[in-house]
Amino acid sequence: MDRLNLETPLAESAEDQSKSDEVTVNIHSFFLLPFLILVGIGILFGVYILGITLLTQESRDVYDLLETIKSGRNHDRWRSAFELSSILTRDPRIGFDSQFVNKMTNLFQDPIVRQMTTQNGVSLKAYLAQAMGATKNPAFTPLLLDAIEPNQSDTVFVISAIGMIGDSTAVDGILPLLQNPSDTIRLASVIALGEIGNVTAIPALQEALKDEEPNVRWDAAVALTKLNSTSGKAILLDLLRPDYLAEFESVDINERNRILAVAVRSAGILNDSELNEAIDHLIADKNNVNIEVLKTALEVRDERR
Repeated sequence: MDRLNLETPLAESAEDQSKSDEVTVNIHSFFLLPFLILVGIGILFGVYILGITLLTQESRDVYDLLETIKSGRNHDRWRSAFELSSILTRDPRIGFDSQFVNKMTNLFQDPIVRQMTTQNGVSLKAYLAQAMGATKNPAFTPLLLDAIEPNQSDTVFVISAIGMIGDSTAVDGILPLLQNPSDTIRLASVIALGEIGNVTAIPALQEALKDEEPNVRWDAAVALTKLNSTSGKAILLDLLRPDYLAEFESVDINERNRILAVAVRSAGILNDSELNEAIDHLIADKNNVNIEVLKTALEVRDERR
């Protein structure tokens, strides 16, 4: 559900665990997706904080970074890719410049660049995909869809980037991935469909509520609330019971609190009487509820008044 130490908190198959070890980063929806790759890369290389500059200065910076990614030394390429994502996350308008789109497209299609991978298994392709996602520019959607390789570990980053852009034309390209044998790819796909928010994905997300992987089921319920569907109501009611999450021994108390807080926020979107009652029970039990969960529950209650 959430990401804890960049590893899947719930049980996975041996095959999926192997893939997770290769990437070292696992996607879960209860962190902000636009910062998924930034957190993972930050742990690998340290956090590179860029100073806030004028848009024109940052525009010049991104072209320098693109050139370094293309032909710089290996370490400089990785650092530049991280900084590129950071700048574009801070100011996605840069990503709509036609010159930038062309250069970024050419760089992403360069086979030498795309094949570069760190010893931890994170590819330069993953870095660049997330940078494109940070722009939220639909011009990158076809390029990212073409880059999906279901058997590659960096596919989760590509899917995440597509979700960040939120382009409805990507739905048909993501739906088949809900049948992928990899838990992490199915999870990333469910999350992306929720971020895109196209109602045509509702039937597929309803099927995902039956998935064997708990994270996929939970995130399918959250994605459906973003589409204003009550189909995942039963799962949300379960999540709003703190003792339910206690059944999952691999999910520690901090993880449970994060999951519970997002379940509260998602339930609030629907403004359903049963879900509202469950939120009110959490508030009434304030002495036994985490302060952040309680704060979220109070905010949700105030919003519906």
